[in-house]
Amino acid sequence: MLSRGICYSILFVLLFFYSCGGSSCNVVPNVIVNSSFSKATHNDAFGVGGYAYVEGGVAGLIVYNMGTLNQPKFIAYDRCSTVNPEKRNRVVVKGALIVDEVSGAKWLLQDGSPADVAECPLKPYYVSGSGELRYYIQN
Repeated sequence: MLSRGICYSILFVLLFFYSCGGSSCNVVPNVIVNSSFSKATHNDAFGVGGYAYVEGGVAGLIVYNMGTLNQPKFIAYDRCSTVNPEKRNRVVVKGALIVDEVSGAKWLLQDGSPADVAECPLKPYYVSGSGELRYYIQN
């Protein structure tokens, strides 16, 4: 007969794996992202709170400057909506929000978190580089 500790351990492992299956937010397909941008190619992204659309990702990328004019700090999001991602609906920036015009879902431009309808945040990508030279978007 199994000891009580082993039974509890097995139960815990089963519950852990069961709880990870249903509502995961890793919904946007994984693709290799290796894009770049600069002030010369995407000047709008370099203003305070500025953004630009860049090629790459599943449905394109949004690059957002959450830094200052003299010290830009960028984050990139995939433009693939996390609502019905299999349809690859391309989101657009509208003011301080990112909007999926098909589903009506909205996310905050500042951090990609859901604001309305959507349950999952937009998929972020790492941005590296500095100054007016080239910045690189990678996963």
